[in-house]
Formats: sequence, structure tokens, C-alpha cells
Amino acid sequence: MNLPALEKRVVVCVGTGGVGKTTVAAAIALDAARSGRRAAVVTIDPARRLADALGVDALGNRPEALSKERLAALGVPESGSLSALMLDMKSTFDDLVTRFAEDPAARQRVLDNPIYRHVSDALAGSSEYAAMEKVYELAQSADFDTLVVDTPPSQHALDFLDAPERMIEFLDSRLVQLFIHPAMAAGRAGFRFFQWGARRALALIERVTGVGFLQDLSEFLMAFEHMSEGFRERAREVPALLLGPESAFVLVTSPETESVKQAHRFLERLEAKQVPVAGIVANRVRLWPGAAPGAEPEVPQSSEARPGDLAALASALAEASGPDYPAERAARAAVDAAARYAAVVQRDARALGVFRERSAFLRIVPELAGDVHDLEGLLLVAEALKQDSTAKRQDGGSEVDGDAQRGDKERESASA
Repeated sequence: MNLPALEKRVVVCVGTGGVGKTTVAAAIALDAARSGRRAAVVTIDPARRLADALGVDALGNRPEALSKERLAALGVPESGSLSALMLDMKSTFDDLVTRFAEDPAARQRVLDNPIYRHVSDALAGSSEYAAMEKVYELAQSADFDTLVVDTPPSQHALDFLDAPERMIEFLDSRLVQLFIHPAMAAGRAGFRFFQWGARRALALIERVTGVGFLQDLSEFLMAFEHMSEGFRERAREVPALLLGPESAFVLVTSPETESVKQAHRFLERLEAKQVPVAGIVANRVRLWPGAAPGAEPEVPQSSEARPGDLAALASALAEASGPDYPAERAARAAVDAAARYAAVVQRDARALGVFRERSAFLRIVPELAGDVHDLEGLLLVAEALKQDSTAKRQDGGSEVDGDAQRGDKERESASA
């Protein structure tokens, strides 16, 4: 069963930190490539987890294609491809200046301007706006069929969505309008609009730093004024893309109590903003061997185990390990461990019940033996994403609080 999100041109993965969101984003992109699509995955998180997951040394601001031979070994057909990049905010913002400047001379004046070099890293909303621009640029390119975006943790993800609006607010602010008043074309003379105290302060900065601060600021803001309409237009186009029919959002969570609660609140915030949430991925979920994803195992406690079963297990352990092996004690410990692990599996299944009720699309990625740091690991995640996990518990439960918290304690005991 294919991921519903793969029917979209842009897939945006959101969620709290530490839930494996970057890995899921890369796995979705790999699955798109295995479906014969030209896929790209981009991260706006400065950490290098995406490069690690793809098994490459480093990523830059331009899409880097993985080798066809490497992908073919993972079942990617000739028509499919997988590229990746990590956002370089400064380079992306420079590209924006290049695109929106009136002419090459105007572009160079801005890029060479000392004020621009200092504020391009701190301009209101510039990092998120630059990320939106990169997403838009790639989405409009004819080079890719599917673009998967890995966003920072949830406290910043809505900044990502709000960046275009904040950029327009910045451009329309009274301070910016004052600075780009046509009289500023006269350079230093334009600062006659400032009060005497402000002029003294700015002049002092210029003397102390040795920088022609007033002239540089005047030239920068006048050049920026001519580019502002381009920024405004793009700020209108980007939300239309991300909130339109070509895009879908995937919420990534884990079965941990706090992660489930945060993901639930985040889902409500996305729905309130009418963000198109295609579904939910629960990552690192404990599953019972051989059971369907999300099923709750029924394993007896050791005290309830039949004596004949314990004796049979003890006999098998003694035969395998020798007469000196404490087989009876080991058999009882094995049943105890199975019971504790079953409790953790049950807790995970119950915690995720709230999402089965909220989304028609739920995928469960089981906890793997180790961290995903190569394409083979991503393939395991991609295969898990194809499994339908929307079946509800028979009792319809979705206990997120009491049972989940008890399960967390049992999880700690099981892993001790």
C-alpha cells in the first residue's frame, strides 16, 4: 500500500524533536524513488542527521543526487532518483537578492553592502523565509516529482509556515518605510529626518567603527525597496503552494507519553490553521513478534504461566547450555521479561489510539535494533510506512495518560 502523501508534489514532515522525523522524511523520499519518481529531500534543520541517514559525508545548498547504482540495489527503477540538500540560509537569501534585483549592478550593490552582510542572517524571519523560498524553488523546478521537507522541531515549524506573512509585515513596518523614504537617496542628507540625538548616536557609531554606517544603510535600504515587490509576490505564492492541493503535511511522533501529548496539541494547531494533514507516522513503536502493527499481545505473567510450559522451557535451556546452567531460574526470568515487554507493547498500542481516531492515515514504524544511519536502514523504515496501521483496538481505547505513564515506568524497568 503506497503512502497517500506520495500523490502530492510537496510533503512536509513536522513534529517534535527526538522522534526520528528526519529519518521518516528521508524514508518517504526513498519510497517515492522506489515508486519511479524523481524525489528530493531537504532539511532546514542545521543538524547533519539527514546526511547521516543517507550515508553521505555532507550535504550542501544544492540538490545532491545519490548514485544510480546505489539506489538500484534498493529497488529504485531507472526512472526513479533520490537527491538531498541541507539549507544554507545565507546562500538562499543571496539567490533571492539575485532574482529580485533590478539589474546586475543593483544586485552587486546589495551583496557587497556591509549592512546586508550583517543583517541577512538576522533579518526578521529571514531563515524561515529563505527555507520557504528554497522549497518553492524546488517545487517549481521540472527536476523533481516529489519534494519531501524535513522541518525543525514543532516549536519552530509554525514559524516556517508563518514566515511569508512575517516578511510582509517587516516590509510594511513604519521603521522600514521611514528608512526607505525617497529622500534617503540623497545619502547622509536623508538623516535630517532623524532627531538630533539619533544623528549624534549614528555618527558616533560611524566614528568608532570606521564604517560608513549612514551611507551603507541608506544604499542598502534604497536597493531593498526596489526588490520588495518581488519578496511580496513570493510571500503570496508560497502559502498558496503549501496550503494548496499539491501539498500535504505528515505529523511524526513516537509512542512516548509526552511526545503523544505534544503531537496531539500540534495536530490541533495545524488543523486550526487549515493545514492539509495527510496523516500521522508513529516511529519507534514496540511491536510483538509476529503480531499486526499496533496489536496488543496477551502474554501471561510468570506467576500465571503453566508449570508444564516453564518446565519445557527450562528443559530446553538446560539441554542447550549444559547441566550447570540455572535453567529453571532462567526460564522464569524469560517469562517475566516477555510479560514486561508485552506491557510496553500494550502501552504503545493504547497511546496511539488517539491518532487512529483522528486520522484515516496512520503508519507505524517499529523500533529497530539500532539507529538508522544508511540507506539499508531507511529501506526498513520505508517498508514499514507501506503497512496499514489504522485498525482500532477492539475496546476502542486511547488511554494517553494513566496507562501511558504506567507503561513508561514498565518500559524503564524492561530496559534496565
